[in-house]
Formats: sequence, C-alpha cells, structure tokens
Amino acid sequence: MQPAIQHPGSSFPNGLDNAFAALFDQTQTLGFDAVIYDYTPVPRSLEGELITPSLLRMHNVPDDMRQRWCDQGYYQVDPVQHCALESCAPFVWSYQRPDYTSLRGRLNDQHKPVTHYMRDHDMPCGATVPLHLPQGGFVTLTGILTAPHQERDVIDNLAQLTFIAHRFQESAFPLFDASMLTCRHVKLSNRERECLTWSAEGLTAKEIARKLHRSVATVTLHLNTAAKKLGASNRVQAVVRALHYRLLDS
Repeated sequence: MQPAIQHPGSSFPNGLDNAFAALFDQTQTLGFDAVIYDYTPVPRSLEGELITPSLLRMHNVPDDMRQRWCDQGYYQVDPVQHCALESCAPFVWSYQRPDYTSLRGRLNDQHKPVTHYMRDHDMPCGATVPLHLPQGGFVTLTGILTAPHQERDVIDNLAQLTFIAHRFQESAFPLFDASMLTCRHVKLSNRERECLTWSAEGLTAKEIARKLHRSVATVTLHLNTAAKKLGASNRVQAVVRALHYRLLDS
C-alpha cells in the first residue's frame, strides 16, 4: 500500500488539503486501511455511462489504482459505484463474500477487472457512503479493509462513517474550485458555451451575433462545433445536452 495519490494537474488550497488529511485520519480511526473520496458534478452521461470524477482523492491505495479507474475505464464498471448511484443509504460491500452484502447478484463478467483487482490487492471489503447533492452533484466516501471476512466490523462503523462523510462534505464543498465543479465529459470553449447559453434563451444566430459583436458565420461556427462535441444533431438537442452536463451559464 502506498501514500495518498493526488488528483492530477491540480494544486489544492491548503484548507482543502488539511480537510482531506483530517478526513483520512478520522476514517482510519474507525479501522479502515484505505480511503477513497470522489466527487462529480454530473454522475452519468446521457447514454447512462458513469462519468469519471472531477475530484478524486485516494489514501493508502496501490500506485496504479487511480490510472486504472480514471484512464482505463475501471470506474465505469465499478459495481460499488453503480450501487452507490442507486442508493441514498450507506452500504457494506465485499468481493470475497458478495452474497452477504450489497453486491449480491450484481457481479458479472463486466465487473471482472475491478473484482480481480480488488481481490489481488488485498482490498476485499469495505463500506461506501453515497451523497446525492443539490443540483445533481454526486459524492462517495469509501473505506476499505485489507483483511477478508471483516464485514461485521464495517457494519459496526457504518453510522460513524456516514456522519464523517456528511460533515466533511458540508465543510469542504465551499473550497472546491471551478475546475472541480465542472463536468469533464464534454469540453466546450468559453465562446461555445456563451453562444449556446444565448441559444437556450431562444435567440437566433443573427441575434446572438449582435449581442456578441461577431459575424453570423462566426456564431454559427461556434454553435455547430458545440453541437458536434455534444453529439447533437441540432441546436435544440445541443442545448438539452449542454444543460444535462451543466455547461451553460445560469
């Protein structure tokens, strides 16, 4: 097991770093050997696929775990994450004895990469607290045990883990910066977002051009590029998709 893995490309404010350090300390006092926190402003794509978190902090996990989950698609097939999205209550999970936990009946061939990884790296069981936030944001706090057949220990500490998760989220969320609060599934330029925002208000390309002091051709290009990035066949669909991913200015 290795030290904490930092979210790539981000420097956290000292206050947030300190909050995470305190979070990990508190979860370890409950007996958890490893801890994972993740946040995403939009949990699913319009196609129903899980969206990789905007903010991921891991403590005492294998060096390659973040890469597996974020870059190699493990997050999208993680049965614990799927279970969390469907639940408002904390739950216990086990890859050694799934039938005794919330993973009962959930594991199939699709989940084998995650199942094998967790077993091979001595992370057989744990507990997850899902937090469904206002405006659609989604958080999970997961505590992991490195010894098998300790589901009872996890159950005994589930209420305390839930309290810790809620208290942390309430205090830490105001420290999240814009990059953490932005859905990364689709990336639009500022001008594309601006044009789509005006389009959502019902303005035509000509009217948007007057607002932005740009040519109609330029505005049309921005709108068409945004629609392509969003996989939309027309502007109305592009606006709907952009709203789903919370990409438009309020």
